[in-house]
Amino acid sequence: MMKKSLLVLLLATLAACSGPTDIKLSEMNQPENAKKLLEALSPEDRAALQAYVIGHAITNTLDYKITVKQAIADYKKEAAQKENVRNSIK
Repeated sequence: MMKKSLLVLLLATLAACSGPTDIKLSEMNQPENAKKLLEALSPEDRAALQAYVIGHAITNTLDYKITVKQAIADYKKEAAQKENVRNSIK
């Protein structure tokens, strides 16, 4: 009985941790996922996600297996690196 209780608690905890930003890029076009993302993401994060997808789609380097959270983090990292390069040139 103790094992069952721990398993139920673990599954409930894992389910609570999963949110709209854990959606994979390949699943963003599903209407229910798109709605969740629109509601959950800040305007800044929506813009970062859009810029990431467009930029990587143009260069044919878009990995549809990563999550929205990872795409936003990668975009912010890329943007910071570009800004550092610009600042070092000045």
